[in-house]
Amino acid sequence: MDNIDNSFINKYPYTDFHELNADYLLNRLKDVESKLNTIKEDIESEVLARVQEQLVPYEQQLNELITEVQNLEQSTQETLAQYDTRITNFTNKINGEIVEIRTELLNSIQAVNDLTDLKIEQNNVYLLNEITENVGDLFVVLNPFTGETVTIQEMVDYLSAFHINDAIDYDTMATRALTYNQVDALNITYTDLTLHGNTLYV
Repeated sequence: MDNIDNSFINKYPYTDFHELNADYLLNRLKDVESKLNTIKEDIESEVLARVQEQLVPYEQQLNELITEVQNLEQSTQETLAQYDTRITNFTNKINGEIVEIRTELLNSIQAVNDLTDLKIEQNNVYLLNEITENVGDLFVVLNPFTGETVTIQEMVDYLSAFHINDAIDYDTMATRALTYNQVDALNITYTDLTLHGNTLYV
C-alpha cells in the first residue's frame, strides 16, 4: 500500500488526460449553487426593497383614503343622528301644538256656547220686559183712589205700594237693571218679590 503511485491522484480534472476528479466537480457545483442561491436571495431582497419603496406613497394614499372613508362614515352617522333628533323634536312640537290648538278650540267652542246662552238669557229677559211693558201700556183703567186713568201696570204698582210697605214698582226694577243671572242668583219667590221686592231686588 505504501508503494501506490500518487501520480494518478489528481487535484484537477483531466490533468493527465485520462483520469476525472469527481470530487472537484461536486465541490464546484456546490459552490456555484451556493452563489446562485446568494444571488437569488440578493435579487429577491433588492426587488422586495424596491417594491416596498415604490409602494410607500401608494400605501400612504390608501391610508388617507381609508381615513377619509372612516371620517365620512362617522360624519354620516352624526348627521343622521342629528336629523333623527330634529325629526323627533319637530314631531313632538307639532303634537304639542295640535294639543294646544285642540284645547283652545274646545275652550273657544265652550266660550261661544256660554256667550250664546248668555245672549239668549238676556234676550229672553229683554223680551219679557218689553212684552210686560207694552202689554201693560195697551190697557188702561180708572184708578178709583185718584180718579186718574192709568195703565194696568201703573195701577198694579200703585196698589202694591199702597198695601205693602216693602214693595217695589216696575220703574224701580227697571232702574236697578238686574240681568237674568243676577235675578236668578237672588233665589227668591214671586211672593218674596211682591212683599219685599224693594229690599231683595238689588
